[in-house]
Amino acid sequence: MTALSIHRPQHAAAPRPAAATPQLGQALMEGMVALMALLSLWVGLSWLARLQDMALQAAHASRYAAFAFTRNPQADTEGDVRRHYFSGPAHQWSDRRGQRLLGDGLAEVALRYDSGAALAAQAQAGGAAPYAQSLRQGWRIEDTGILAGHVAVAPWPGLPPGPAASPSAGLNYFDSQRLVLRRHTAILAGAGHAPDDAAAQQLLAGSALAWGKSADASYALGAQVAAAMVRVDAAWNRSAPVFDWLAPWAGRVPDPHLHSEIETEAP
Repeated sequence: MTALSIHRPQHAAAPRPAAATPQLGQALMEGMVALMALLSLWVGLSWLARLQDMALQAAHASRYAAFAFTRNPQADTEGDVRRHYFSGPAHQWSDRRGQRLLGDGLAEVALRYDSGAALAAQAQAGGAAPYAQSLRQGWRIEDTGILAGHVAVAPWPGLPPGPAASPSAGLNYFDSQRLVLRRHTAILAGAGHAPDDAAAQQLLAGSALAWGKSADASYALGAQVAAAMVRVDAAWNRSAPVFDWLAPWAGRVPDPHLHSEIETEAP
């Protein structure tokens, strides 16, 4: 018998792993850079949020000012705006150092009004018809232009302008910005609205063409008749005539304008 020899294959030796190279604080430096970037972003967002909140209050203040001016142009609207929208515990805006962005007197808040050009007579109620302008003026519905209330807020920077005004100044850059936040609201004024019955009666009686002249003539004739018939009416205990033809109608509405809110189901 022939002897068989079995040769086992020789495997190549596995290479040794290379020696680990030390980081020498590189990860720490990268973390510090990322942390500084996140901190700057957080400071920037906080700074921007304060400005956005201040701008939102300016928008609310402009709406209030526009509506208040149409109701009473002589009112101290600017004082109300400063007191209600830029003071109080909810409006204590400050910078990174805790310094107030608005002074105690709130002189940084300014309010002004302007009015646009009035519409032509053809575009207003009644158009250019005869006596239309007189009726519009008497009933206070003549267009006087679009009224706009402007509110501007200029918060004081925490640092004076100078080297800190450059973006390379780091976080001081946010404290050195001098910004002016402006918001405005436009509204149509002089629409002849009345807040109550008494004001509606005064508005109606204020038109000499539509009411005043005819009413005065009727009042004069009625007074003459009442003076002549006072003794006759006294025998019947009749009350004296009332020549106020507007006040008795307060709170009354014509039937065509009334309807029941409860609808009856059809059978």
